[in-house]
Amino acid sequence: MNCRSLAYVVFAACLAVPCASLGQTALGGNVQKADTLPRIPAPSGPFGIGRIGYDWTDPSRRDDYSTDPKAHRELMVYFWYPTSERIADPRGPYFPGAQQMDIVPEIQSRMRRAFGGNWPSIVSETIFSHAVGHAPVAKRPRQFPVIIFSHGAGSTGFNYTCLIEDLVSRGYVVAAIEHTYAAKAVWFPDGRVIPLHEDSPPAGLSPAERSKWMGARITAGINEGAADVRFVLDRLTKMNGDTQRFPLAGRVDLNRAAAMGHSAGAEFAARACQLDARFKACIDLDGGMVPVAALPLSSDGATMKQPLLFLEAYHPESQMGGLSHATIAQYYKTREEQLQSCPRGTYAVVLQSAGIAHPSFSDIPLLFAGQNEWPEIPVVLHNLDLIERFVREFAGKTLKHEKAPLLDGGAAPVPEATVERYGH
Repeated sequence: MNCRSLAYVVFAACLAVPCASLGQTALGGNVQKADTLPRIPAPSGPFGIGRIGYDWTDPSRRDDYSTDPKAHRELMVYFWYPTSERIADPRGPYFPGAQQMDIVPEIQSRMRRAFGGNWPSIVSETIFSHAVGHAPVAKRPRQFPVIIFSHGAGSTGFNYTCLIEDLVSRGYVVAAIEHTYAAKAVWFPDGRVIPLHEDSPPAGLSPAERSKWMGARITAGINEGAADVRFVLDRLTKMNGDTQRFPLAGRVDLNRAAAMGHSAGAEFAARACQLDARFKACIDLDGGMVPVAALPLSSDGATMKQPLLFLEAYHPESQMGGLSHATIAQYYKTREEQLQSCPRGTYAVVLQSAGIAHPSFSDIPLLFAGQNEWPEIPVVLHNLDLIERFVREFAGKTLKHEKAPLLDGGAAPVPEATVERYGH
């Protein structure tokens, strides 16, 4: 099954490379001509975009994959934030650390497989973002809502530049986590580059034992990712009063915090919200764990404590990996029960536009537009716009108390979207 036709998420993606980074080797490794290079669309909101990265260590959690027995869980967290001035032609690295990654042969090989012919252009920064490093924070409003974002397994937060920049330009701070060992590779300022860690089941397991092993790894992956999300909110709470070390100090409204993620990252966000009422909203982007459940299932029985946007691409049964109709029906039954248990203000939105698929929530279709089986640029941009509109509406309603006509009626319905309201 190729990347575009993959239309559902089996959470074993936590343990392997996801579709957004598969199948690109054939696209080649040569630098593309400038007139064919992908361009990240200019954000449509009134704010410019700043970005700053932090290397944070959680002393409460050990790093089980490090060769140093004293090592603790370490993350790179990039804050994307609104700036007052809109530079005429703002340009920043699309992927900070790409140049350092490119000089490590193993990492260079991984990134070339992931990004194909785009990788040299990412390294040279001829493919770029609109984020200006260490730019002054916008003076107004006094505080901004914050969204903590988690990428998919084997991906990177920078693969969601379009979505993040759109939100920031509309007045949100986005804290994008590079989930160490779950990201394709993470560059740290001291020069280390940590690649994706891929576990393999022990040899000789029976099918039942293998299934049990996989289930345990999936649960551990979700819990680790959720702990990352909660840790970032903890550290942000401390940093929000530190005007010496944190340029956003006092400017982040911690009473208006949301968790958002795509694919495996959606499960990190959802699990964090199940456990932590400090989050006021949850945005789950195509994170359904077919054939198991839409949201994380845990022995503690935790459910969503805040409104949820469950936004997904339409996934026909024919593209669900040969699962039986009965298995798929059971998944949708569980999905419905989980959504019904969510608080008031929850929405399930299914998008059925041309060319939309699991990677459409990221920049990947834009980077490869028109190549092999990927949609052309107008189709890609239409789908990105559709996704961004629903994310903006939900974030605006839950974090800014704005009206949401696409979700609640009052606007012409979008023919490509099915909106269902939930909540008890």
